[in-house]
Amino acid sequence: MRKLLGATVVGLLMSGCATSSLDYRPPTTHPVSNTKQVGAPFDQAWDSLVRQLSSDFFVINNIDKNSRLINLSFTSNKPSEFVDCGVSSRTFENARGKQTVVYSTADSAAFAIVNDKSIAFNIERKTKLDGRVNIYVAPSGSGTSVAVNTKYVVNVQSIATGFDGAPGGRGDNVFDFSTKQGFSSAEVSCYAKGTLENRILEMVN
Repeated sequence: MRKLLGATVVGLLMSGCATSSLDYRPPTTHPVSNTKQVGAPFDQAWDSLVRQLSSDFFVINNIDKNSRLINLSFTSNKPSEFVDCGVSSRTFENARGKQTVVYSTADSAAFAIVNDKSIAFNIERKTKLDGRVNIYVAPSGSGTSVAVNTKYVVNVQSIATGFDGAPGGRGDNVFDFSTKQGFSSAEVSCYAKGTLENRILEMVN
């Protein structure tokens, strides 16, 4: 993103008196319970889970009852339903006034910024979540134990356009983390909310 915002584009509107700022509030960690013990015998729990997964939004990549593993994948254009990457507040001010855009950092947004060369850009920020889920289902005493582990990949694409419509470049970021291990950098942190894991665990009775 820094490279994108530092680009110089011929013909862009110079905004000498314009300013912009970013206030980022990181998420708090979410304790995620990703295991469950049920009283139903293994075969009953397995069949019930597979039946419900088949009617949900997941893509079932592999089912192996002998190894007791189910592998799924999914995508979402609203990542904040499943992950928390905090909240961003962007403020842009010029002679026409002041505008503040507050958005979930995991989700798409549109806002204006001024780079270090005092050039104003409109930014279109698009996000998408890709996920892979491993579900382990095994006999446990007279019942069944289930464990759900997810790999989350939040893809962020930012496209800059000058106020005169001229292209201003593009930046790409990837936030890669899992159910129990979040993502953290100098600029952003992300954690699983447990929404997905709980959704799957509730299918097992």
